[in-house]
Amino acid sequence: DRYQRTRIKIRAIGKDNKHHQRMQPSNGLKGLFGLNTVPEDATILVITEGEFDAMAVYQATGLPAVSLPNGATNLPLEVLPWLESFERIYLWMDADEVGKANTDIFAQKLGINITFLVNSQR
Repeated sequence: DRYQRTRIKIRAIGKDNKHHQRMQPSNGLKGLFGLNTVPEDATILVITEGEFDAMAVYQATGLPAVSLPNGATNLPLEVLPWLESFERIYLWMDADEVGKANTDIFAQKLGINITFLVNSQR
C-alpha cells in the first residue's frame, strides 16, 4: 500500500459544530487529506483549506487536490519535501481574513515561481 493511516480527523458538518472537531491521536503525524487523488507522476497539485473544498475541486476539475490538516494556519513542515516535486501548485484558500493572511506566507514556503493563487471571491 502507498498510504498509511497516521491520524483521523473527526469533524461535524456545519460551521456551528466546529467545536466538535478533534484529531485522533491528538499528537499524530500531520498529513494532507486527499493524497489518494494524487498520482505518483503528478506535476500539478491544488491545495485547499478544507476537506470539502479538496473534494469539490477534484470532482469538478479532475486535478489532484489535497487539503491542509488544520485549515489556513497550518502547512506542516513534514510535507514540504514532497511538495517540492511539483512543477505547479494552485493554492486555493478561503476568501476570509485568515485565508488571505496566510496565502502569501504559504506561497513563500512553497516557492513563488511554482505557486499560483486562486481568487475565490464569494
